[in-house]
Amino acid sequence: MTRRAWLELIIVSALWGAVYPLIEVALRDFSPTVIVFGRVALAALMLTPLAVRRDALRLLWRNPRTIAETVLVQSTIPLLLLTYGQKYVSAGVAGILIGAQPLFVGLISVKYAPDQRPQGWRGRVGILVGFLGLVLLFSNDLTGSTAIAGGLLVLGAAVCYAAGAVMIFRRHSDAQPLGVATSAMLVTSVAVLAPASLTLPTHTPSGSAAAALTVLGVACTGATLVVFYNLITTAGPARAALAFYLSPAFAIAFSALFLQQIPNTTIVIGLVAIVVGSVLAAHTEK
Repeated sequence: MTRRAWLELIIVSALWGAVYPLIEVALRDFSPTVIVFGRVALAALMLTPLAVRRDALRLLWRNPRTIAETVLVQSTIPLLLLTYGQKYVSAGVAGILIGAQPLFVGLISVKYAPDQRPQGWRGRVGILVGFLGLVLLFSNDLTGSTAIAGGLLVLGAAVCYAAGAVMIFRRHSDAQPLGVATSAMLVTSVAVLAPASLTLPTHTPSGSAAAALTVLGVACTGATLVVFYNLITTAGPARAALAFYLSPAFAIAFSALFLQQIPNTTIVIGLVAIVVGSVLAAHTEK
């Protein structure tokens, strides 16, 4: 890859890693539904003009039911699950759990996208190692019913992201990725508008919470998607996917730096196991 591509990869990974600490800060004054709405609405404002200019929406919306179903699974549901889950799970652990997404892509692909399923001993070992990392996190760092429930919500978000990725691969592989991303932001904005309006804060939000929500929507969602899809075009989807493996490490680093959530040994081991397992599970060559 070029130096610019590497720089874009690091930027995307860092901004995705920053999502989890920012959500934790925003949750101090906003409800989960308000956070999700603010995040996707700001991103939609950024992405829609670009998608219209590139004619990335017209073909997708010839079959509105199909694209709506896809983005509800790939965006709306997991964003809600993640944000509600982070009420009970630390930012660093949430980032690691979402990082398990490639493991679930591998499992789902066995039935629904056989040519993308993990192959050979690497794939099998990757799935095993990754899930051992998840077991380690749940057994050592998610203690108590609320923490376990929060962890399951975040893990459910990872499953939805994985299922949505397979749906996009099967249904919209010929669509412009920018169009899919923009559709996800628009559909989610509409879907959560009503519940968000019912849970608006009754007091003036703090400056830190408002700033976190703004950065979450503008930089970590809207701008990051633009850079990510540009990276897909310039460096290829396989190299762009490296951002998924790097972002959990940034989540832990930012959580330690800004929230004083110092990771313990089991968190680090769980992170390494999930990342290594995900990389191995992504091996699809026969």
